Amino acid sequence: MSNKLPEPNHSEFDVGGDQQNGLFDVLSHSHRRFVLQYLQTADTPLSVNEVATELVAWKNPLAAADQLSDGRATLVEISLVHSHLPKMAEVGLIRYDETRQTVTLGDRTEEVQAHLQAMRID
Repeated sequence: MSNKLPEPNHSEFDVGGDQQNGLFDVLSHSHRRFVLQYLQTADTPLSVNEVATELVAWKNPLAAADQLSDGRATLVEISLVHSHLPKMAEVGLIRYDETRQTVTLGDRTEEVQAHLQAMRID
């Protein structure tokens, strides 16, 4: 009698494949989750600067508004423009207009609602 476990069938674990992996990759960063949740509550389109300013305020809730203008929003805006927003747009969660520097919700936002609720940002 063998105590060897049966080899797992890897196809059983493919619950969405590359498409789902891409969504989870995008949702893995708190800045991206914040952007999605913020866009759901705001009148859109929003400027990238507005999103960056709100993100900095969220990350530093006890800082006064004048303390937030020390360049942090600029650094966050740079990371949004060069990393986060293009990645989110690529999977269809947002629409990012590079020319106008505006952001709106994309067509696939409803697909991730349950995940966003589970990862609620306070």
